[in-house]
Amino acid sequence: MEYSEIALQQVRERRLLIDQVDLWLYENIAPYLGRRVLEIGCGLGNFARHLINRELYVGIDISEESVAHAMDVYGSYPNMHVCLADVTDTTFGDLRHFDIDTVFSLNVFEHIEDDITALRNARRVLRPGGTLILVVPAHDWLYGTMDRSIGHYRRYNKQKMAGRLSQAGLTCITQRYINALGSIGWLINGKILRQDVPPTGQLHFFNRLVPLLKRLERSMDMPFGISLLTVARNDLGVARRV
Repeated sequence: MEYSEIALQQVRERRLLIDQVDLWLYENIAPYLGRRVLEIGCGLGNFARHLINRELYVGIDISEESVAHAMDVYGSYPNMHVCLADVTDTTFGDLRHFDIDTVFSLNVFEHIEDDITALRNARRVLRPGGTLILVVPAHDWLYGTMDRSIGHYRRYNKQKMAGRLSQAGLTCITQRYINALGSIGWLINGKILRQDVPPTGQLHFFNRLVPLLKRLERSMDMPFGISLLTVARNDLGVARRV
């Protein structure tokens, strides 16, 4: 897929403007996180800072620069490990020796062309009964110029994600859409205005609205959102009662 490295870097930098959104995502996945966690696509370690008190954190990324930065920040913690790895590679299963009970990934799988192989490999490193947590961009109808410019192969809905999980041998437990207002902004910027990256002014404004949006979405099941949260379980190898 053709995409713009400049646009992708701009999005990474502008992500720092929406720290309240990252906190919102963490609060959504926190109830499902276990004690021995692996993050696929750890980047610069934005979410690793929430997991310093876990028994084990393993962060993987395909970017040497990102891994080097995260190692500089967290390398002194004996329970924090960061390494270069590709979730679609045949050697990814070697990470099962960490005895991982939770794999999570935030806004990464849309960048992976062969997401079925990635899901299967994620299952292989999970202990039986372990949990997979994914946050991905939601809704095909939102796919536009901003998705293309930063290398998104797709966006997902609940049915598409559940089907892929089933193909990978995972059992879908729960799904919900997050950040309905953000999806409207993405629609306007990526489908109507055809921009490559979100405007910084909008990001600043939206970041200030997040506390209000969190309270609103806690009270109802949103029918759409900019992101889809999915929680699945590795039932393969789990003894079943007769």
